[in-house]
Amino acid sequence: MTPVDFPPSIPIGAGFEALNRWLKSTFGWFFDALGAFISWSVDLLSGFFTEPAAGQLALIAAVAVALPLLRIRTVPVLVIAAASALLLLLQVFAGAGDWIINNLLPPAPILWLIDVTGEYADGFFVVAFLSLLAVTVLGALERSTRVRTGVVAGGWLVAVLLGWFVLPLLVTEPEALLMLLLLSLLAWLVAGWRMGLFALVALALVASVEQWTNAMDTLGLVLVASVIAVAVAVPIGVLAAYNGTVSKTVKPILDLMQTMPAFVYLIPAIFFFSIGSVPGVVATIVFAMPPGVRLTELGIRQVDKELVEAGEAFGAPSRKILTGIQFPLALPTIMAGINQVIMLSLSMVVIAGMVGAGGLGNQVYQGIARNDGALGFEAGIAVVILAIFLDRLTAAVTDKTPQARAASARS
Repeated sequence: MTPVDFPPSIPIGAGFEALNRWLKSTFGWFFDALGAFISWSVDLLSGFFTEPAAGQLALIAAVAVALPLLRIRTVPVLVIAAASALLLLLQVFAGAGDWIINNLLPPAPILWLIDVTGEYADGFFVVAFLSLLAVTVLGALERSTRVRTGVVAGGWLVAVLLGWFVLPLLVTEPEALLMLLLLSLLAWLVAGWRMGLFALVALALVASVEQWTNAMDTLGLVLVASVIAVAVAVPIGVLAAYNGTVSKTVKPILDLMQTMPAFVYLIPAIFFFSIGSVPGVVATIVFAMPPGVRLTELGIRQVDKELVEAGEAFGAPSRKILTGIQFPLALPTIMAGINQVIMLSLSMVVIAGMVGAGGLGNQVYQGIARNDGALGFEAGIAVVILAIFLDRLTAAVTDKTPQARAASARS
């Protein structure tokens, strides 16, 4: 009698590899496009944090001015936004901003700016500056937004004068110091002066141990991964809160995602996206997504059913009940999920560094590989500082929601 193999051999690994090959051969175009988008986003954000450009700051200032105006002057703001987007596209593909410099603007001041600041007065800057100028004029016409508009536009002008005219005379890395000051100012505005002071001292420490560029690369990677993870997790959480079948289907998948060793995510990520920052971001997204889904579903399910029934009694459609009642009341819980997504993204930094993502993770890995305790410790301290910085900012945003303030007042 021939013995029967027990337990039988099941080629799960071979099936998984065959599935990956089929996905890559069938949807290779999708993975290529996704990888290109992630790589472009990480490079853009990391480049902004390491070497901020005046045009980028102008666009951020224009958005900060335009957002409060959107409800008051909806049509003009949308027209300015559309015109700015068109000019930016024309600048990328046809050099529209360069044509404006050469044909419409006085040559003397432009040549002087180029001579003094190098690429400061390029076509992108001109387009961004025109966008900021348009929304600033629009904001100045409204009494309710006049002060905010003046502060933002004036702050941009001060930042430009400081970063491109004053700081180069005082320090060797003016752009790094400018970004350090801007991040500290952001922490002060969002979380108070204590957090602003901590950010100033802590980020200066990161720069002093020569980890600033790596820290900003890591910050860009973490933010891109967190934004994509939240953009996917929140809609899934909302759908799970509304549909019991979706909730029952998603929960075991989330359990698997949270219990699977983080290194395992790198195997398909490297297969689909090769080595670099993209597989690190993809693995980080998968690893960090579950808390966002769970806490979004939990927050919406915890909303008092009587409030929902009151909205239905007044004839509000489901979309209005979600956006006007459930989502605002669930916002503190959802923000807690976003906080966890960011923290888990940071926890993947070292693992992402092992596949060529760069940043602080690569420094920690190099410290381990070379038995260089100093390098590993400095990079680890920088990771901790980034974690505290992002954690306190998201916590402060959560504390400033109307629901959190009302709960604090009741207690």
